[in-house]
Amino acid sequence: MKKLLIAIAATGLAAGAQAQSNVTIYGSMDAGVAYVNNVGGKSVMRLDQGTMQPDRIGFRGSEDLGGNLKANFQLETGFYTDTGAQPAGGKLFNRMSVVGLSGDFGAVTMGHMPDIVFDYVGKLSNGFQLTNWYLFHPGNLDSLASTFQPDNAVRYTSPTFSGLTLSGMYGFGEVAGDNSKSRNLSAGGTYTNGALRVALAYSKLNDRPVGYAAPFLGTVGLGAVTTFSSLTTIATGIGYTIDNVRLNAAYTQVKLDLPTGVSPKQKNLDLGAAWRYAKADTLNFGYSLSKLEGSRWNTFSLSNVHALSKRTELYVQAAYQRAGGDAQFAFMNGTGASGGSSQLVTTVGMHHSF
Repeated sequence: MKKLLIAIAATGLAAGAQAQSNVTIYGSMDAGVAYVNNVGGKSVMRLDQGTMQPDRIGFRGSEDLGGNLKANFQLETGFYTDTGAQPAGGKLFNRMSVVGLSGDFGAVTMGHMPDIVFDYVGKLSNGFQLTNWYLFHPGNLDSLASTFQPDNAVRYTSPTFSGLTLSGMYGFGEVAGDNSKSRNLSAGGTYTNGALRVALAYSKLNDRPVGYAAPFLGTVGLGAVTTFSSLTTIATGIGYTIDNVRLNAAYTQVKLDLPTGVSPKQKNLDLGAAWRYAKADTLNFGYSLSKLEGSRWNTFSLSNVHALSKRTELYVQAAYQRAGGDAQFAFMNGTGASGGSSQLVTTVGMHHSF
């Protein structure tokens, strides 16, 4: 009887394991002590989260339907390690909530997801390649930091042909009588050949809330704007690896169509390098130039990442920004507006993924 019970229990555990084998729980947690020398004219020390990678937890999985056809899903939500709060109130899965099919034809995905500019070019930017949240561009108008994800979207991604993959995405505005209201469009392609990766992407987001960009727009005299009539981005990026050195470059241009009738443009250039000089250590160097009409911001960065394991890292970072031209205030991503033309942030922290 005892042997029978053990056999039944073992069979149940095996069946449970098999049922869950195609579902993955994953996430990332990051916290560091940061010093910012100038926020509104005063210095501050604080505990920052998500500096190397955004704090998040997610679930993804697939079901084999036969004939190389699979059903897929992904649910992902962001949070703040330092407070436990969510960045987007009212959205349980604020980063990703999708379901779809994939097979020989490519993949179709439906739901709430980042646009293709982030997915293709954002991953070749300094903020992503050099693992430093502060290096995304002022206001994140080009969405490279993925602080805005369209709702009600359908995306098609082609199979990969000789290293080339193409994608297109349409986000329904769902406004009766006006199909263009709150509509989102994005498209792009990425090409990979050994150590080389090249990406090109486009997006147009109608009636997008200013949201995260509001404090930055206030520093350049556009603080009364609450919604963009449209936000149009073209972006390109390139990455290349030579032995222990990884190089990246990215360029974005964003046209801000405002309800006031003006359409300023922001242009951003990233140049970065990551040198793995020891088995567990990587040194990162970065430079970014951002321009918005007559204003400009130069950002320089240096950081070292030390791997304690495949999943746990310690890091020390420094980023410095200098505003010029018509810009009166430095404004690095995630720091808050400075009280003058320069801003320095240093961070010592820990990142753990699971």
